[in-house]
Amino acid sequence: MPSATFDYGPDFYDEATVFPRYQEARAAVDEGNTTLEEPYVLAFIGDLRGRSVLDLGCGDGTFGESVLRAGADRYHGIDGSGRMLAAAAARLDPATLERADLNAWTCREPGAWDVVTARMVLHYLDDLPALLREVRTALAPGGRFVLSVEHPVVTCAYDGDFHDGVPSEMRVRGYFDEGERACEWLGSSVRKVHRTVETYVRDLHEAGLALTGLSEGRPEPDNFRDPRTCEARRAVPMYLTIRAEKPA
Repeated sequence: MPSATFDYGPDFYDEATVFPRYQEARAAVDEGNTTLEEPYVLAFIGDLRGRSVLDLGCGDGTFGESVLRAGADRYHGIDGSGRMLAAAAARLDPATLERADLNAWTCREPGAWDVVTARMVLHYLDDLPALLREVRTALAPGGRFVLSVEHPVVTCAYDGDFHDGVPSEMRVRGYFDEGERACEWLGSSVRKVHRTVETYVRDLHEAGLALTGLSEGRPEPDNFRDPRTCEARRAVPMYLTIRAEKPA
């Protein structure tokens, strides 16, 4: 049973029990983000040499570290958690970091960023169109926005059968009834926002961003240590990853 209930906000990961549980979950062998989401994010971003990267929901800086290793010449991470940003500051150099609630974030450097990323954070936000308008403002002409969220097949109901943490079946209910959902995450019941695939694509289009790539996290054997886990992951799409571009 969840130990606490949270309306996800910028300080969620500052709760005493949440941050260590997050680190433990992400360190697991063949963890879902590492095997099903991150490979497609990196493929959609492409060559980062000499690029500037704005990372919305930068977390503990693990992703920022890989961005800088890939040759980005500027990285700026934004997160709402002081604990996450402290971990990122200890890991990242050179980089700049900013504490902000993405529900209220506004771009302060229009046209400054070749790449904007938002990994696994948009399903917490209430006003997606407003955030996407700020992303468009932040991007340089021809710049790329790469986002990932929990797959809407999952967020519609959060009801499935799991074996060793891997879902063998998800029950799709209320798919077109968008809005708030409760999800057990890191020992807490967390509020998230369900949107359909159609809504994500439409909101990007209406924000002036052109869809150029979409992935549902197809499992690929090369991304897994255990081939049995790879095979089990074929049952349910867990992540939706999208690339969109600002017109040049």
